[in-house]
Amino acid sequence: MNRLNESIRAYLLLLAVAAGFVILGCERKETLLDVDTPGTSVEVERSTDTGEVDVSITDND
Repeated sequence: MNRLNESIRAYLLLLAVAAGFVILGCERKETLLDVDTPGTSVEVERSTDTGEVDVSITDND
């Protein structure tokens, strides 16, 4: 019986940790602009939580 209680506690702890990851999740962003050209790609994203804007420029060489 004691071993069953330990298993249940371990399962509940695992469930709580998994729920924490789901609630926190990844940073949510929305893409405002995505431009692909033969030489360069430009992507502008805004965080839906903070409003912070990120601009990424990538060379496609």
